[in-house]
Amino acid sequence: MAKEKLDKFQIIDHIGSGFFGNVFLCYDPFFQNEIAVKVIKVTDPDKFIKAVKEGQTLDLCRHKHIVDVKDVRSVIFRGEQVVIIVMEYLAKGSIQKHIEKRFISVKDACRVIQQALLGLEHAHNNNILHRDIKPANIMFGDNDEIKLSDFGLAINYHAEPSNIMGYRPHQPLEVIEGKPMDKVSDIYAMGITFYRLLNNTNRLNFTFTSIDEWKVAVKRDKFPPRVFLPHIPKKVQSILKKSIHKVKTTRYQNCNDFRQSIDKLNFAIDWVQIDNDNWTGQGNGASYEITKFRKRNGWVIDFKKNGIRKTMHCSKNVPDDKVEPEFYEVIKNTTLS
Repeated sequence: MAKEKLDKFQIIDHIGSGFFGNVFLCYDPFFQNEIAVKVIKVTDPDKFIKAVKEGQTLDLCRHKHIVDVKDVRSVIFRGEQVVIIVMEYLAKGSIQKHIEKRFISVKDACRVIQQALLGLEHAHNNNILHRDIKPANIMFGDNDEIKLSDFGLAINYHAEPSNIMGYRPHQPLEVIEGKPMDKVSDIYAMGITFYRLLNNTNRLNFTFTSIDEWKVAVKRDKFPPRVFLPHIPKKVQSILKKSIHKVKTTRYQNCNDFRQSIDKLNFAIDWVQIDNDNWTGQGNGASYEITKFRKRNGWVIDFKKNGIRKTMHCSKNVPDDKVEPEFYEVIKNTTLS
């Protein structure tokens, strides 16, 4: 059976949906490679302009940490006029997919946000607001580099008014209250993405029945709840809290300041959870492991570097009510140097 065609491309699979259209994995017979093609239906002139604008925005924002656009044009697909945006295909998928499938370490979360901020900073320097920053719109490149994607809601903040759009769970208090989105609201959305990566949270529990209920929760720091997994160091928590502070002027005011705060962290061990009782880590060419197990007289916490026990981080006869805090305190204290 012949594969369906999209312009000159052969459709392999449907791989996602954005705010304005669907994304297909396609094969380009001319260049003999796989590409991603976003298809945007243009039922009216305004939508046509928006569709073309997304491609123009991506072209304006060419950067190694932004998904590369190859072409934008109008074609007929399934009997309808559409705009297609031809982009590089990133087989490793979005950060969202990785949160759902594996443990994201503190160091990896920091690396993702650092590189995504470089892409966002480039967009801001070109007067572009993204307005839809979330794990699903941050991608892994072929060499694990991070790329910001899906500029379907992006606007030129000097030329266009910013209405209240975007991914609602990632909107700051001032936008909920009706003020226009700006660079700092993009930074807040990146902060919420950081929160989700650090906490390995694939979704936020957004169940508000009214704007007032939502607003109160954000004002009281109840959404998202300021609760963090026990292995996250205090320094990292401080950076995160500043990035999602409810008071706009207290937040990072630009991508560079946010990124430099992360840059200043000096990682000693990149810890990864195997299960509740076992973690492994890598750092400075060494391998680490920490385990906890119960014996007759209480719990044992065992810490090894390259297979050799390091007694300064080991404990024994730890009571039930203290083993979890002590275990994670060792991980927190050895993550950064």
